[in-house]
Amino acid sequence: MKMPRAILCLAMIVGMTTVAVLPVSAADYGGGNAQGYASDAPLDNGTIVQLAGSSPDQVKIGTQANLANMYGVTVDRNQLLIASTSSNLQNEVFVAVAGTYNVLVSTQGGPIAVGDYVTLSSLNGIAMKASTDQKTVFGRATAAFDGKGVVLGTSTLKDTSGNTTKTVTLGSIPVTIDIKHNPNDVTTKVNLPPFLERVGLAIADKEVSPLRIYLSIAISVVSLIAALVMLYAGIRNSVISIGRNPMSKRSIFRALLQVVLTSLLILIIGLFAVYLLLKL
Repeated sequence: MKMPRAILCLAMIVGMTTVAVLPVSAADYGGGNAQGYASDAPLDNGTIVQLAGSSPDQVKIGTQANLANMYGVTVDRNQLLIASTSSNLQNEVFVAVAGTYNVLVSTQGGPIAVGDYVTLSSLNGIAMKASTDQKTVFGRATAAFDGKGVVLGTSTLKDTSGNTTKTVTLGSIPVTIDIKHNPNDVTTKVNLPPFLERVGLAIADKEVSPLRIYLSIAISVVSLIAALVMLYAGIRNSVISIGRNPMSKRSIFRALLQVVLTSLLILIIGLFAVYLLLKL
């Protein structure tokens, strides 16, 4: 029996409509391209990573001591629509720096609710709920995790003496990557001009306290003034000495050279002291 044309058209429209409907969670997942990077060792999917030193194509597991260096999260290659890869990369992992992807989390900072900011925990590469103490966040959770239900396991946290301080539960939830200054950060530190923050970070390769930066500026200024004063005094005395005794030019120039070298040495020592103050 033939189906009436009107009913057939209606069935086709309903069929196409059904195919076009997608779950919201599936449409929200992803949203960013990923690129292949080399790694010293294989990394689990969902691990927060940072760039390995100055190498632009190598990453390493992220640590809480280097929050400002968080770069992205390792993702499953099979869940990516677009990914750049290279056959020359050792232990290749795919890293997403934008979008919404599964991230390994722990309950160290407490239960995570939808919309909470997350950052690196004491467990390398694993996130936790960000508090007001962390300066940088990795992104915002789009799902909750309270350590119950589906979990990946547990881990113990230890203090510097090796004593167990806390047992945390591990899991995996989607997080929208948005690495930035913690909007909820509460600090008593003096705010620094962005330029000075960038200079300190570039020299020390880590976050530097405002006190150290201001001390470094003071040491640099004092060293520069001392070097200039000594240089000015040496040149002035040399000119006066030559005017009084033109026959002693050679010895005067020798003394002037010593003054110049001493001035440079003072400046170099001052700059080296600044470097150590920022780096250590």
